[in-house]
Amino acid sequence: MTEIGGRHLAASLQDAVRDAISVEVGSVYVDAACVRYREEDYDVTPWLREFLKNYSELTVIWNYKNDSGIAATKLSTVVNCALSVPRRNVRNDVRRIGKPVLPVGLASETEDRVLLAEDGEILIAGDAGTQRVANGFEAAIRALIANDWDKTYLFSSNIPPNIA
Repeated sequence: MTEIGGRHLAASLQDAVRDAISVEVGSVYVDAACVRYREEDYDVTPWLREFLKNYSELTVIWNYKNDSGIAATKLSTVVNCALSVPRRNVRNDVRRIGKPVLPVGLASETEDRVLLAEDGEILIAGDAGTQRVANGFEAAIRALIANDWDKTYLFSSNIPPNIA
């Protein structure tokens, strides 16, 4: 493990962000973060605690090629950013996706929601809809930086109404 910003990062995470322009890592206080999630009426699950411990307070900036050329974009897992998302938007995401998810960050200049599912799947949700990025945060970071993920939008069909 190597230390970045006073925090030890696993080699696998360092590898995932190696093509980033910038990586900022803040201190993680998992118990305090869990209190914030509870205050926002989210369940504090074992999978959320594990995510917070390993990936919270991280900001990654990379170059992204779009129709206008190349622009810098970012993903942030800072708890305050993650919890700035209106709860109603997350409830709508749950209905669309068909399984429980929790907000764990924001991505891109449009501040799309970064969502974590119990099975480790990372999704990006915004006004245009929701997209699966990858299973596992490190795989998701690699896919986002490489601009290599299935950009198909999910639609809410055959989803039980009581899942939210």
